[in-house]
Amino acid sequence: MRRVRIAYVVSAYKHPGHLSRLVHRLHTPETVFLVHVDRKTDGATFRAMRHGLADLDDVRFLTRHACHWGGFGHVRASLKGIGELVSSGADPDYVVLLSGQDYPIKSNASIKTFLERGEGRSFFLHFPLPTENWTNGGLDRLRDWHLRYRGLHLRLPLRRRLSHDLRPWGGSAYWIVSRSALRTIADFVEANPWYVRFFEHVHIPDELFFQTILLNSAEAERCVDFRLHHTEWSRMPAPAILTRDDYPHLVESSCLFARKFDAAVDGEILDLIDEGLLR
Repeated sequence: MRRVRIAYVVSAYKHPGHLSRLVHRLHTPETVFLVHVDRKTDGATFRAMRHGLADLDDVRFLTRHACHWGGFGHVRASLKGIGELVSSGADPDYVVLLSGQDYPIKSNASIKTFLERGEGRSFFLHFPLPTENWTNGGLDRLRDWHLRYRGLHLRLPLRRRLSHDLRPWGGSAYWIVSRSALRTIADFVEANPWYVRFFEHVHIPDELFFQTILLNSAEAERCVDFRLHHTEWSRMPAPAILTRDDYPHLVESSCLFARKFDAAVDGEILDLIDEGLLR
């Protein structure tokens, strides 16, 4: 099988120890990492994040900006990572988007094999709008104006419309995209600055922005509806922090990653994963 080079774009805002553990666990000679740290994160935490990854040459920290839940900041972080990959000529076979509280539940060898067998396909949950999965079919996320300032959210029911040429798609905020899909996203955003401006006022745009580009492109037939992360939605607040009690479910999961983790709540679960799933 051919060699697969993977770029990980990681969006983080706390827990420098976990970020270091995550990146070191995923690190191989065939990986690169682009890390965005929320500008709201305090200086001491940010310095600890940089220090924890200082021993790895193939880790780059992206220029920081503020990320608020439900706002465009998370999409902007992903776009910065994509832009860095394109401008640097890194040319990875695949790009994987993760959060700083994720952790793999499959070994690096298993992830590599999965992608080698992917044959240029991209993997993320996706569905057309309107959908029964979301309140009001999800269309109010697009049609209403959503304004944010320092975490405050204001919704204005002033109707607007996405281009007639694009059918809106939703799905998971996290994805694996192929080299071809990466270029499709980069080229589309460069050619359509209005699209970025439109999504700056969409509610939870990271669950719509990339899906809508790819599912309206020639990449659509190579997009596989796949759950990347094992998450626990039955406990509140959701998604719940995973603990040792969730380990049996992780063993049975077909996902590559899980979220979310917090060593202050339960650090033993990470040791169980390391010893039982990633050795």
